[in-house]
Amino acid sequence: MDFLSLSKLFWFVAEPSSLLMTLWLLGTLLLWTSWRRLGRLIVTATVLFVLAVAMLPIGQWVLKPIEDRFPPPITLPPRVDGIIVLGGVIDDQVIGKRGIPPSLSATGSRRLDAFIELAKRYPLARHVFTGGAIELIDGRDTEADIVRRIFARIGLDTTHIIFEDRSRNTWENAAYSFGLVKPAPEELWILITSARHMPRAVGAFRRAGWMNLLAFPTDFATDASFAFQPNFGLGSDLHFLNEAVREYVGLVVYYYLKRTDDLFPAP
Repeated sequence: MDFLSLSKLFWFVAEPSSLLMTLWLLGTLLLWTSWRRLGRLIVTATVLFVLAVAMLPIGQWVLKPIEDRFPPPITLPPRVDGIIVLGGVIDDQVIGKRGIPPSLSATGSRRLDAFIELAKRYPLARHVFTGGAIELIDGRDTEADIVRRIFARIGLDTTHIIFEDRSRNTWENAAYSFGLVKPAPEELWILITSARHMPRAVGAFRRAGWMNLLAFPTDFATDASFAFQPNFGLGSDLHFLNEAVREYVGLVVYYYLKRTDDLFPAP
């Protein structure tokens, strides 16, 4: 089993929402055995934690330090050498059932919106999309293939965009793209990805050899002026918690595997 398969299996078990459901089920089963006291303890602890997540912005508390690590640039330089946007913007399950969306907005991705705007701002820069072997949509297409078609449908000249179509994760995004475009050390590249993913992405790209990066985070989920506002939002806060834990675990794993030089990369 390769690293990608192992990581998917691990996350299937370790994701907070999956873990909570597993504990809840385990505790309920134990209630019908001689271990009922342990079952009551597990069920009670799980219910209390779920209530805490639903009523308090725990997910946002945990996610905010990651999203704040690389703030959006206040001003943009007059010239850049390249713009690169990471994949992970296509829902292969939806496309597999409904076909390729007719417009970019249907993908729901601000990463690609930012990429298009910056490409217009810097027409002489090199433009790169990196995203390859997701669960193959029809046994042949990669994410890069789908994005190329979406770009073409909205009128972009895809002959001026470099598509890296082999990568399956962030480290491969960095390594394969570096081998494809071979940026010089003095070149300035804008890196576009979701704010929660930016620390791990920057760490991986630096390790792969990208020396001069300007982070352009998108898809912020937390408020810049975050304030405590109790509510009952189990679904959204549990999603935030899942995303935060995924990135914290990813940072630790990448640091252990020497795919980043810093445990928590900074500007």
